[in-house]
Amino acid sequence: MKSLILFAVIAVSLGSTAFTTIENPIKNGNTTTICHNLDFTLINETGYNISSIFVSPTTENEWGEDIMGRDLLNDGESVDISFHPGENDKKWDIYVTWEGYEADEDVHWIGFDLSTISEITLFYEAKTGKTWAVTK
Repeated sequence: MKSLILFAVIAVSLGSTAFTTIENPIKNGNTTTICHNLDFTLINETGYNISSIFVSPTTENEWGEDIMGRDLLNDGESVDISFHPGENDKKWDIYVTWEGYEADEDVHWIGFDLSTISEITLFYEAKTGKTWAVTK
């Protein structure tokens, strides 16, 4: 389980514009590094108002800090999540908390290849604890 510690620089802006995935090669000495556009729009269809959003690489053991950028992401609303241009991890996990969140309600979604995704819609079934997502 990941713990909540500052991990990466991620900026959040509000809106519903989807981003296209772009790969730009950057020459660094004798090597070429591919920088992936990891920005995406997160849509809340969990049935709950989300109060915190944490995003971290799948390979990390830390969640980082809340990147929400506002008080609540109401059910049915979206938020644009933007990454630092130098970020190069491709697979990412998402963890959220919501109004009335209980510590035993550990809800997360794992393994998103953000280099190929511009939109993630989160779903949650409270009765079964099942999470799923639809990506574009």
